Amino acid sequence: MPDQAATVPRLEPGSIERTRLLARLAQARRKTCLLILGPAGSGKTTLALQWRMQALGYGHDVAWMTSMPGDDAAALMDALFTALDRVDPQIAREAHFIFNRDSSMRSPEAVAISLLRGIRQHGRPLSLVIDDCQNAVDSRAHALLQTWLDFAPPHFQLVLVSRSVPPLSFARLRDQDALLELGYPDLRFSLDEVQAFARSRQIGADESGMRRLADLTDGWAAGLQLVALDLRRQPERLGQVVPVQNPHDFTAYFNREVLAQLALDELDAMTRLAAAQGFNQALVVLLAGDELGANLLERMRRDHLFLVPMDGMERQGWYRFHPLLRDLLLERLGRWPQDERRQTHLLLCEWFGRRKQLREAVRHGVAAGDLERAAGWLDRWAREHFLNGDLQRLVRSVSELPRDLLRQRPSLLLWVGWTQLCYRRFAECHATVNTLREQCRDGDAEAMAHWVLLAFSLALQEDDIATARQLLSAMHALRANGDAVLVGGRRNLLGWMHIHLGEFEQARSLLAGPPPLREDGTPLLDSAFGALMSRALMGLAWLHDGDARHAEPVLRDALASADRELGPYCEPASNAAGLLTEVLYESNDLAALRQLLDDRHDAIERVGLPDAVITAAVSRARLYRSEGQWRESLEGLERLEEHAQRRGLDRARAFALYERLRTALAMGDDALGQASLQALETLAQQHADQALPTSRRIGVLARVARALHEMHQRRDREALAVLAPLSEAAPADAGGPWLLRRDFGVAQALRAMVLARLGRHDEALAVVPQVLALAQQLGLLRRLIDMGPEWLALVARWVASAGEADPALLFYAEHLQAHAGRDQPMASAPAAPLSEALSERERDILRALSQAMSNKRVAQVLGVSPETVKWHLKNVYGKLGVSGRDEAVARARDLGLIAPPSA
Repeated sequence: MPDQAATVPRLEPGSIERTRLLARLAQARRKTCLLILGPAGSGKTTLALQWRMQALGYGHDVAWMTSMPGDDAAALMDALFTALDRVDPQIAREAHFIFNRDSSMRSPEAVAISLLRGIRQHGRPLSLVIDDCQNAVDSRAHALLQTWLDFAPPHFQLVLVSRSVPPLSFARLRDQDALLELGYPDLRFSLDEVQAFARSRQIGADESGMRRLADLTDGWAAGLQLVALDLRRQPERLGQVVPVQNPHDFTAYFNREVLAQLALDELDAMTRLAAAQGFNQALVVLLAGDELGANLLERMRRDHLFLVPMDGMERQGWYRFHPLLRDLLLERLGRWPQDERRQTHLLLCEWFGRRKQLREAVRHGVAAGDLERAAGWLDRWAREHFLNGDLQRLVRSVSELPRDLLRQRPSLLLWVGWTQLCYRRFAECHATVNTLREQCRDGDAEAMAHWVLLAFSLALQEDDIATARQLLSAMHALRANGDAVLVGGRRNLLGWMHIHLGEFEQARSLLAGPPPLREDGTPLLDSAFGALMSRALMGLAWLHDGDARHAEPVLRDALASADRELGPYCEPASNAAGLLTEVLYESNDLAALRQLLDDRHDAIERVGLPDAVITAAVSRARLYRSEGQWRESLEGLERLEEHAQRRGLDRARAFALYERLRTALAMGDDALGQASLQALETLAQQHADQALPTSRRIGVLARVARALHEMHQRRDREALAVLAPLSEAAPADAGGPWLLRRDFGVAQALRAMVLARLGRHDEALAVVPQVLALAQQLGLLRRLIDMGPEWLALVARWVASAGEADPALLFYAEHLQAHAGRDQPMASAPAAPLSEALSERERDILRALSQAMSNKRVAQVLGVSPETVKWHLKNVYGKLGVSGRDEAVARARDLGLIAPPSA
């Protein structure tokens, strides 16, 4: 069934054009918000549809969605995305991806701002209509709408059609004359409009009769329709009609004057149809029978029996009842005997189930009391939803079933576990894994295989290598039997595990296998178990091997293929992009790195594997540090540390602390550098007695950080002693999980610098070609530039004295010098006048920046979300023509927008 909430109702034939109201709406087409308020049946939707046709005539794009009773935030967002996709699939692509991986919508501002970015990039004038907005009672939906009202770009307009005033703040829009409000007094039909309506319905009456009709209905649109329906059959009854001016009158009048005139089999068929949110001819025939069903739909259309066609679904012929009529029919259905109601829901369960409409099938199965049938449809289609990455629909379908039933059905509980893992609800996933383990019988090999896969994946997501090792033999012994989840999951998860263990060749061999196949024989590309994720993990294997040169083509190809096959916002693309950031930074392609992060950082942060999240965050911090944007660098590292603490990832926290030390040393903040080093060494000490690869990796970071700090303090002999265990190892021994080859190269370069400081110049120069050879082999460039002027001076001395040295190394040294020569921090823009004035909130943000507050602290002070602060910052940077916090503060002071620092 098409999503009823995402389709546009069609104007009924003979609708009266609301000329005076359309004129007011036309004058308001540049206002931020249009608010159309009125009771049920007052003509709100018809007016909005007429306005839509008018707006399309202006060349505006219009997206339309309907908020349905009982909709939660997930259902509302589904309808919203579908509505925007009908205009331009690019608008909501990123937001849809973010929301699909955040079932609780913990941060509605993140989704709202992502949509605003899409709207801005769309460029064309765009209006979004939300019909029946009173049904949107979820506070997260209100937060999203409020963000749109606060930050709507000039070419975006929000049109809210509602029975009541939404709980939003309209005060600022009223003050700015950016809001048009139409209420019930505006919507009531005038006498001229009543006369036009009567003529369109072929009701013959004189002027007094028309006035009588207007008085009887008080200009209420649904009352006019209902009375006209009756008078077409009996025009002589105009003087006998009782007032029909509100929904209560409608119910009584419709029961007495319309439903009572229908044949019983017609009325029963309509009552059954009301159980479904929408229907087509096939469903009408199913519920009404062949003979009656063949003509009933046409009868309802011909007689204007409050039938609403779904726009865009003409070929499929989908309709729904007007809400007033559906409520009345559902009340009648509720009075039927239980067996008749049950039979209706069972028919609907089977009909929707065969058409893969999983949630509808489950809902009707539960309503029929047949939980086994409902669970059966979940078993049939859950795998397809999961492999398609359609987690939201799967979660909502599962949520229709009682929790007790899920606990009794391991096959269903498994999908609960996978969605919990995808949504990073790890504590809940642990509980599900434990329950599943108790339920899996020794003889049920398939259930046990799926349990192993889920438990192994959970362990890797939490960097719990010890638990993963305990499951490793079971993973290797796993037999997939053609199951795409098991085939793809086994390959990708084992590949990821061998990367963590430093067994890179074995990982690449596993990941290079053929793609898993779906039930229909097509290759599985999407999801964490698809072939495209295998290619991203192949790139990770090369990166962890320290080899950016081989990682680059693999990751570029993985990203391009994912973009082409699935679009830029999918799990494989996000992970490939996150890993590619290190390659771009290492090759000194900073412009491409900035663009990649601007486009995809939010998606990487929300759905990336820990490795992709860490890599992207570290690359971002290094990018800002290379440009002298110290505060921006520290802000990103603070986000990484919060992410690490939230997920219990010590490895991520170690990288955040290490990079924070590097930034502190670069900006000359000794106190911050000392604090970062102490925290990192404390973390390393906690892992000192563990032989796990992650623990050893943290120890390496701590040792390099200590060497950097000692060198910064000019304690060179101490630095040399710290470096000894790293830099004196043979290069062939530096490829294990505890010391990557690139770390060995860094240690050697630092050792050469310390030797030169100590006057041991021949020893220092002897190290330089070793480092250059390793860097050339691995594709390292930026890592050496970041060593600073001392290292580059050593390289220059080696080049000058190299004589008959390897020409390839000389070329690489010159290549390094050329890149370092053009690597200058970005200069601040001249203090030219602003092209657009800053808002008061943007000035508040600037004042907070001048006090070196983090985004999180600014959000707390101003009472907004961190996502809102990020959105404001982007606007501030654009208006000031800068790229970071320090530049923004300096530029604002030059322009007199904020006070200079106190002496």
